[in-house]
Amino acid sequence: MVIFCIPCLALIAYFAVAGIFFPRYRLYLKDAWICFTDKLRRRRCSVSFDNRMRVDLSAWLAGRGMVRMGRFLYSERNFNTMLTVLVIVSSIVSVYLSILLIQFWFSPPCTEATCSV
Repeated sequence: MVIFCIPCLALIAYFAVAGIFFPRYRLYLKDAWICFTDKLRRRRCSVSFDNRMRVDLSAWLAGRGMVRMGRFLYSERNFNTMLTVLVIVSSIVSVYLSILLIQFWFSPPCTEATCSV
C-alpha cells in the first residue's frame, strides 16, 4: 500500500488536464478520485483504477513496439516508482518556474527605456 498515493495524484492531475480537452477521460478522473480517497482511508481501491491504468499503459506501450518498456511498467512496483518520480520531478520544475515568474514580475530584466519595441 502506497502512503498518500502519489501515483494516484499523478493520474488525477493527468486526467484533470486531459478531461478538459477530451471528454472520454472525464470518467477516468472520477475513478481516479474514488481510488485516491480509498487509499487515503487505507483501504484497497474499490474500482482498482491504478491496476487498470497500469495494465492499459503497458498494453499500449507493447502495442506501439515498446515491449521492454511495457514489461517494465507492468510491474506494480515499477509503475508506482515511475509515477512517484514523475510527480517529484514535475513538482520541482513547477516550483522553479514559479520562482522565475515571480522574479520576473517583481524585477523585470529591462525597463521601458532600455527595451522599448
